[in-house]
Amino acid sequence: MSTNHIKQTLSEIESELRAKIGALPEMQAKLMEQHNYSLCELIQIMTDVHLCEHPLFFKLMSLDATRCQLEIGLYGVCSDCEGQIEPQQLEKDPLEQRCIGCCGEFSRQHRQELRLNH
Repeated sequence: MSTNHIKQTLSEIESELRAKIGALPEMQAKLMEQHNYSLCELIQIMTDVHLCEHPLFFKLMSLDATRCQLEIGLYGVCSDCEGQIEPQQLEKDPLEQRCIGCCGEFSRQHRQELRLNH
């Protein structure tokens, strides 16, 4: 995938995400004040209105991380083992932060944490 194609895909994801976030009742009043919030500002607003456990918040954080990785030339590098994320993983989810092996381990650990917290 070329950098331009990745950027285009990320822009499309961002547009969809902004629309979904804007539709959240907790966000509507905040977003009416200004229309061009940066990703960092949106993350802060969602934190301020206590939406940091919302699935859209996690997706927004992944988008922000992916953009940063792309800017510094680390797009497609696993955040855990620093190996390459498999191309089919990135095709399936351009925001993927982990290779297949680390993704499985992360899921296993996360399930364990959920059991310990309940």
